[in-house]
Amino acid sequence: MATVVPAPPRFAAHKSLYAVDPLAGAASKLTEADGWAAPDDASLISILILDHGGRPGAAGAGGMVWVWAQVSPPRARAAAAMSGLVLAMPPGGARRASAAQLVGGGADDPTSDIARRLSARFRRPIFVSLNNLGPGRFAAPGSLMAAAAAQGDEQAALEQCLAAELASALQPSRTC
Repeated sequence: MATVVPAPPRFAAHKSLYAVDPLAGAASKLTEADGWAAPDDASLISILILDHGGRPGAAGAGGMVWVWAQVSPPRARAAAAMSGLVLAMPPGGARRASAAQLVGGGADDPTSDIARRLSARFRRPIFVSLNNLGPGRFAAPGSLMAAAAAQGDEQAALEQCLAAELASALQPSRTC
């Protein structure tokens, strides 16, 4: 006769949606209770987190964490912001021992910096994939200084949202 031992799930998923106020640069979390309502001029940040709990009984805080995030500008915003999220997977060499795994390219891409800061803060290997974040998003007429300022505010808001969602998603008592 076999004995069945209940085990916690190895993977947990967490998703959220934020609106970023273009004037204040502050982000507010949208919920179903408020009808996912956001101001027309706000950008949306969609976040999806997949957390691997690690091997049962193994020492350590847990396994790899995958984070996908996308910024949707107001003029291109769709009703279902999560539908356009591109789920790129880590490079083939991604392993548990890695400090941070990331997808990104180019000198102006903030992905590597954000991945390193989040990995250090949460002491977990974190893979980060960011979509629609970069100077190319601000190609509309205007000065380069204004574009750089807008990019800095947007990156700060995105990183704040990612940190808040990771803190919520990686709670040890949370089950899926």
